Amino acid sequence: MQPRNRTPVLIALLAVAAVAVSLYLYYDAKNPRYVWRDSWSKHAYNPDSDQPYGTQVIHRLLGHYFPGKGIVDIKRSLANELPSADTTDAVYVFVGEAMFLDSAAAASLLAFVNAGHTAFIAGKSVPDELMEQLYQNYYNSFREWNEFGSFNDEKVRMTLLEPQGTAPVSVHFADRNRPTGYYWQYLMAEVFEGGHEITPIGYLGDSLSNFASFPCGDGFFLIHTNPLVFTNYSLLQPKVQAYAEAVFSWLPEGVIYWDNASRIPEATKNYAGGGDTRHPLVYILQQPALAWAWYLLVALTLAWLVFRAKRRQRAIPVLPVNENSSYEFIDTIANLHFREKNYQGLCIQNMKQFLAQVRERYGLISALEPGTYFLRTGENFLRRLATVSEVPESKIDDIFKQYTATVRYQPTEEMMVDLHLALEDFWKKAK
Repeated sequence: MQPRNRTPVLIALLAVAAVAVSLYLYYDAKNPRYVWRDSWSKHAYNPDSDQPYGTQVIHRLLGHYFPGKGIVDIKRSLANELPSADTTDAVYVFVGEAMFLDSAAAASLLAFVNAGHTAFIAGKSVPDELMEQLYQNYYNSFREWNEFGSFNDEKVRMTLLEPQGTAPVSVHFADRNRPTGYYWQYLMAEVFEGGHEITPIGYLGDSLSNFASFPCGDGFFLIHTNPLVFTNYSLLQPKVQAYAEAVFSWLPEGVIYWDNASRIPEATKNYAGGGDTRHPLVYILQQPALAWAWYLLVALTLAWLVFRAKRRQRAIPVLPVNENSSYEFIDTIANLHFREKNYQGLCIQNMKQFLAQVRERYGLISALEPGTYFLRTGENFLRRLATVSEVPESKIDDIFKQYTATVRYQPTEEMMVDLHLALEDFWKKAK
C-alpha cells in the first residue's frame, strides 16, 4: 500500500493562509489601531505619538509651562545638545521607560546639575552609574545601589507631600481600556536612611516613595519612578492632570530641554524600540497597482506549486549531532577565572539574574541585602516558589544554602560551578 500524497492538501492550506494574511494586513492598513503597550514600542513615551502611552500631551503642555521660555528637544546626543553648565535658565526633563546614557552623556548631565540646575527624570529604570554616584555621595560604605523595588497591582494611589493640598490620584495601566496588572516601581526605604538630604516628595499608597529629590552639587535630581502617570492615557483624567502639574511645579523657571535621545539605546533604534515596525506589505497593499501585482504573484506561485506537485518519497530527516554543551560552559568559566578570579562576584551576579527571572516569570519578589548580599525573602517564599515552579522545595532550599555559603565564605571555583549547575537544573525542571 503506497503512502498517500499530502502535497495538494498542504498547498491548499498554504493558499488559505496566504489569503488570510493578505486580508488581515489589508484590513490593518485601512484601520490603524491603538497600541496598548508602554514597553519596547516605537510609540511608548514618544513625544510625537498620540497613542495611549505616548507623551504628546505632556510634551505640549510643558512647551507652554513657563511663558516665554519654550521647550527644546534633544534628539541625537545629550552630550552635544545639553546646554553648558554656565547657562542660567535651563531645566532638564526625561520621561521614558528606561534611560540609557553613555559615559559622555552621563558626565555632561552630572556637570549640568552640579552647576546648580535641576534635572527631572521619570523612568522605570535609571542608569546604575548615575544613581550610584548620587547614592554614594551620602553613604560612606560599600552599599550598592539596588535599583527600584516593585510590586504588581491593577491600580495604585499616588500622593504628594508638596505642594500642600494636592489631591491623591488613582492611576492604573489599561489594555484596550481595561485595567490590568502592572509592575509599579518605588524607591527602596534604605535610600532615605541616615538623615541625609535625599528627600521623599511623593508616595505610592502610604509608605512607598515614588518621587524624591537628590541633591547633587549646587543642583538637584528629581527622580519619579512611575512615568506611566505622564502618558496621554493617564492625563485624560483631570485629577491626574492636576497631579502632573503639581509634580512639575518643583521645576525652576527656565527653558525645558526634553531628552528624547536617551529614551532608547543606540543599538535598538532600528529594532523594536525605534524605527517603523510596520510590515512592508502594509505599504504595498495600500497602493492599488502594487496590491494587484502582489495578488497576481501569489496566484502564479500557487499555480506553479500545484502543477509541480508530484509523488515523491518522503525525505529522511537528518538528526542533528548531539552536542556536549558542557565544553562551552567550561570554556566560559575558564575565561572568567583567567580574567577576574572573582568567584564570589560571579555567584552574586548569578543569583541576581535568578531572582530577576523569578520575579518576571512568577511574580515573586525577593532581593539581596545591600552590602552583605545575603538573601532577603518574604514569608513562605520557598513554599510559594516550589508551588508555582513545581520544583521540590528541598532543591530550592539547597540552591539558597549554596549561595549563602558563597557569600559568607570565600568560595572556590568548585562552589561557583555547583551553584551554576544547580540554578541551571532548576530552570530545566521548572514549569
